[in-house]
Amino acid sequence: MVNIAKQSVKKLLGYAIRAETDANRIYTRMADRVKNPLLKEKFQILALEEKKHKDILGRLFGSLYGKEKPEVPKTVDKRLLPAVVIKPSSSLVDILGQAMKGESSARDFYAALAKRVQDTNKKILVYLSHVENSHYLMLRSEYTLALQFEDYAEKDIDKVIT
Repeated sequence: MVNIAKQSVKKLLGYAIRAETDANRIYTRMADRVKNPLLKEKFQILALEEKKHKDILGRLFGSLYGKEKPEVPKTVDKRLLPAVVIKPSSSLVDILGQAMKGESSARDFYAALAKRVQDTNKKILVYLSHVENSHYLMLRSEYTLALQFEDYAEKDIDKVIT
């Protein structure tokens, strides 16, 4: 497992950029997949926010390392920042559960990384940690609804509850 305390900030920012890129792709894919317009919109919002996070991390990297480009790996150790894996058999509940785990891991990752930098950069990472927590809470709410209503992803909410 990757130990945050033992990795360079430079390398950790590369991991974070990869994780945000992957999260954007997954949420975009989910928005395209579901038919429930409210759920679709929530996935679109999450995708947009993850893209913004990637951009924020790129600027933070630039503030620390100048014109140097971050090394963004093709994958990140799933024990550090787990990615959502969608299989043909994946249910909405399964995907939301994976996404919740990813968001809570991102929250903890940014909180730990914030302890390794100073001033404005610290505030940025604390902010990202809080936003990832808000993502977790949104997903938890959707997870609860998906557990209660079998066809939640497929219909308008008024058709799900009647």
